[in-house]
Amino acid sequence: MQDHKPTKKDWLALAVLAVGLGLIVLDGTIVGVALPIIIEDLGMNLTDAQWVNSLYAVMLAALLLSTGSLADRWGRKRVFLLGIVIFVAGSLLAAGAGSAGALIGSRAVQAIGAALIMPSTLSTVNATFRGTYRAAAFGVWGAVISGAAALGPLAGGALTQWASWNWIFLVNLPIGVLVII
Repeated sequence: MQDHKPTKKDWLALAVLAVGLGLIVLDGTIVGVALPIIIEDLGMNLTDAQWVNSLYAVMLAALLLSTGSLADRWGRKRVFLLGIVIFVAGSLLAAGAGSAGALIGSRAVQAIGAALIMPSTLSTVNATFRGTYRAAAFGVWGAVISGAAALGPLAGGALTQWASWNWIFLVNLPIGVLVII
Protein backbone atom coordinates (compact mmCIF):
# COMPACT_ATOMS: atom_id res chain seq x y z
CA MET A 1 0.00 0.00 0.00
CA GLN A 2 1.41 3.34 -1.02
CA ASP A 3 1.42 6.28 1.38
CA HIS A 4 -0.97 9.09 0.48
CA LYS A 5 1.20 12.18 0.16
CA PRO A 6 -0.17 14.99 2.35
CA THR A 7 -0.99 18.30 0.72
CA LYS A 8 0.31 21.70 1.77
CA LYS A 9 -3.07 22.22 3.43
CA ASP A 10 -2.51 19.06 5.51
CA TRP A 11 0.89 20.31 6.69
CA LEU A 12 -0.59 23.74 7.47
CA ALA A 13 -3.30 22.02 9.49
CA LEU A 14 -0.59 20.15 11.40
CA ALA A 15 1.13 23.46 12.15
CA VAL A 16 -2.12 24.98 13.48
CA LEU A 17 -2.80 21.88 15.57
CA ALA A 18 0.77 21.96 16.87
CA VAL A 19 0.45 25.59 17.98
CA GLY A 20 -2.84 24.83 19.74
CA LEU A 21 -1.33 21.79 21.42
CA GLY A 22 1.80 23.72 22.37
CA LEU A 23 -0.33 26.41 23.96
CA ILE A 24 -2.05 24.02 26.35
CA VAL A 25 1.11 22.07 27.22
CA LEU A 26 3.04 25.28 27.84
CA ASP A 27 0.31 26.41 30.20
CA GLY A 28 0.69 23.23 32.20
CA THR A 29 4.29 24.07 33.08
CA ILE A 30 4.51 27.87 32.93
CA VAL A 31 2.69 28.44 36.24
CA GLY A 32 5.17 26.59 38.44
CA VAL A 33 7.92 29.18 38.15
CA ALA A 34 5.55 32.11 38.58
CA LEU A 35 3.77 30.58 41.57
CA PRO A 36 5.88 32.20 44.32
CA ILE A 37 5.12 35.65 42.90
CA ILE A 38 1.43 34.80 42.47
CA ILE A 39 1.28 33.56 46.08
CA GLU A 40 2.77 36.81 47.32
CA ASP A 41 0.65 39.04 45.10
CA LEU A 42 -2.67 37.35 45.85
CA GLY A 43 -1.89 36.44 49.46
CA MET A 44 -2.51 32.76 48.80
CA ASN A 45 -1.95 29.95 51.26
CA LEU A 46 -0.20 26.69 50.40
CA THR A 47 -3.45 24.83 49.70
CA ASP A 48 -4.59 27.49 47.23
CA ALA A 49 -1.20 27.40 45.52
CA GLN A 50 -1.41 23.62 45.15
CA TRP A 51 -4.86 23.95 43.59
CA VAL A 52 -3.63 26.58 41.12
CA ASN A 53 -0.73 24.38 40.10
CA SER A 54 -2.45 20.96 40.06
CA LEU A 55 -6.08 21.55 39.13
CA TYR A 56 -5.25 22.17 35.47
CA ALA A 57 -3.49 18.82 34.99
CA VAL A 58 -6.04 16.85 37.02
CA MET A 59 -9.05 18.25 35.18
CA LEU A 60 -7.36 17.90 31.79
CA ALA A 61 -6.64 14.22 32.44
CA ALA A 62 -10.09 13.56 33.88
CA LEU A 63 -11.90 15.06 30.88
CA LEU A 64 -9.86 13.62 27.99
CA LEU A 65 -12.01 10.56 27.28
CA SER A 66 -15.31 12.41 27.35
CA THR A 67 -14.03 15.32 25.24
CA GLY A 68 -12.54 12.87 22.75
CA SER A 69 -16.00 11.35 22.42
CA LEU A 70 -17.45 14.83 21.86
CA ALA A 71 -14.95 15.39 19.06
CA ASP A 72 -16.13 12.16 17.43
CA ARG A 73 -19.76 13.27 17.61
CA TRP A 74 -19.51 17.03 16.93
CA GLY A 75 -16.47 17.03 14.66
CA ARG A 76 -12.79 17.44 15.47
CA LYS A 77 -12.43 20.93 14.02
CA ARG A 78 -15.47 22.29 15.83
CA VAL A 79 -14.35 20.84 19.17
CA PHE A 80 -10.76 22.06 18.62
CA LEU A 81 -11.95 25.62 17.93
CA LEU A 82 -14.37 25.53 20.87
CA GLY A 83 -11.49 24.38 23.06
CA ILE A 84 -9.30 27.26 21.89
CA VAL A 85 -12.07 29.78 22.62
CA ILE A 86 -12.68 28.36 26.10
CA PHE A 87 -8.95 28.13 26.82
CA VAL A 88 -8.35 31.74 25.76
CA ALA A 89 -11.34 32.91 27.83
CA GLY A 90 -9.92 31.04 30.84
CA SER A 91 -6.53 32.65 30.22
CA LEU A 92 -8.10 36.11 30.17
CA LEU A 93 -9.91 35.35 33.43
CA ALA A 94 -6.69 34.03 34.99
CA ALA A 95 -4.73 37.11 33.96
CA GLY A 96 -7.29 39.35 35.66
CA ALA A 97 -7.76 37.21 38.76
CA GLY A 98 -7.56 39.21 41.96
CA SER A 99 -7.99 36.35 44.40
CA ALA A 100 -7.02 32.73 44.85
CA GLY A 101 -10.56 31.55 44.19
CA ALA A 102 -10.80 33.49 40.93
CA LEU A 103 -7.46 32.12 39.75
CA ILE A 104 -8.39 28.55 40.68
CA GLY A 105 -11.72 28.89 38.86
CA SER A 106 -10.06 30.30 35.76
CA ARG A 107 -7.54 27.45 35.76
CA ALA A 108 -10.54 25.08 35.71
CA VAL A 109 -11.91 26.92 32.67
CA GLN A 110 -8.51 26.64 30.97
CA ALA A 111 -8.45 22.90 31.71
CA ILE A 112 -11.86 22.40 30.09
CA GLY A 113 -10.59 24.17 26.97
CA ALA A 114 -7.37 22.16 27.01
CA ALA A 115 -9.32 18.91 27.35
CA LEU A 116 -11.28 19.80 24.21
CA ILE A 117 -8.11 20.67 22.29
CA MET A 118 -5.83 17.72 23.01
CA PRO A 119 -7.88 14.76 21.73
CA SER A 120 -8.97 16.80 18.71
CA THR A 121 -5.35 17.33 17.71
CA LEU A 122 -4.47 13.68 18.16
CA SER A 123 -7.40 12.30 16.20
CA THR A 124 -7.00 14.88 13.42
CA VAL A 125 -3.34 13.94 12.95
CA ASN A 126 -4.35 10.28 12.90
CA ALA A 127 -7.09 10.88 10.30
CA THR A 128 -5.06 13.19 8.07
CA PHE A 129 -1.74 11.40 7.71
CA ARG A 130 -0.94 7.85 6.57
CA GLY A 131 2.09 5.58 6.58
CA THR A 132 5.48 7.22 6.93
CA TYR A 133 3.83 10.63 6.81
CA ARG A 134 1.78 9.70 9.85
CA ALA A 135 4.97 8.75 11.68
CA ALA A 136 6.47 12.15 10.82
CA ALA A 137 3.29 13.96 11.87
CA PHE A 138 3.16 12.12 15.19
CA GLY A 139 6.84 12.94 15.62
CA VAL A 140 5.95 16.62 15.29
CA TRP A 141 3.04 16.15 17.70
CA GLY A 142 5.29 14.51 20.30
CA ALA A 143 8.08 17.04 19.82
CA VAL A 144 5.64 19.89 20.41
CA ILE A 145 4.56 18.32 23.70
CA SER A 146 8.17 17.89 24.84
CA GLY A 147 9.31 21.28 23.63
CA ALA A 148 6.38 23.19 25.10
CA ALA A 149 6.76 21.40 28.45
CA ALA A 150 10.43 22.42 28.54
CA LEU A 151 9.75 25.97 27.36
CA GLY A 152 7.06 26.64 30.00
CA PRO A 153 9.36 27.19 33.00
CA LEU A 154 11.71 29.37 30.91
CA ALA A 155 8.82 31.49 29.63
CA GLY A 156 7.30 31.69 33.11
CA GLY A 157 10.57 32.92 34.58
CA ALA A 158 11.16 35.47 31.83
CA LEU A 159 7.61 36.85 31.91
CA THR A 160 7.51 37.19 35.69
CA GLN A 161 10.96 38.77 35.79
CA TRP A 162 10.45 41.31 33.01
CA ALA A 163 6.69 41.84 33.11
CA SER A 164 4.27 40.42 35.71
CA TRP A 165 2.77 37.05 36.54
CA ASN A 166 -0.39 38.07 34.65
CA TRP A 167 1.56 37.79 31.39
CA ILE A 168 1.95 34.02 31.77
CA PHE A 169 -1.75 33.95 30.92
CA LEU A 170 -2.01 37.00 28.65
CA VAL A 171 0.53 35.53 26.24
CA ASN A 172 -2.11 32.91 25.35
CA LEU A 173 -4.51 35.49 23.93
CA PRO A 174 -2.76 36.55 20.72
CA ILE A 175 -1.59 32.99 20.04
CA GLY A 176 -5.11 31.65 20.56
CA VAL A 177 -6.56 34.27 18.22
CA LEU A 178 -4.01 33.33 15.53
CA VAL A 179 -4.91 29.66 15.89
CA ILE A 180 -8.62 30.47 15.47
CA ILE A 181 -7.91 32.54 12.35
